[in-house]
Amino acid sequence: MDSSLIIIDRAPYGYEDAFSGFYICIACLNKEIDSDILLLGDGVYSALKNQDSENALNFPSVEDLTYLIFPEGSLFVHEKSLKERGFMEKDLVEAAELISEQELYEILISKTKKTAFLRI
Repeated sequence: MDSSLIIIDRAPYGYEDAFSGFYICIACLNKEIDSDILLLGDGVYSALKNQDSENALNFPSVEDLTYLIFPEGSLFVHEKSLKERGFMEKDLVEAAELISEQELYEILISKTKKTAFLRI
């Protein structure tokens, strides 16, 4: 495996999916495996800044994990999914890279031949 693309499409709280995806990405990067995260659907909530999950939910913040993959890995956020949930680019953590439908297609095509895909 030359690289990994972890696709997270569930909200970060109430499920372990987002946390697991970020930890897998971090582990890959620590082993010098090119690794990126793609947030689609409710997964975009993971990239919102100023999360207060520790006080509100008594749960660690997934926002902190977004900074652990940057700059070695990329955090792609699907623009359409973000807008469908009423958020804009200014609502995202600094490490997030907003991508269009075309960019999503290009990322998936470019990674198809050399990447292990993991949908979380």
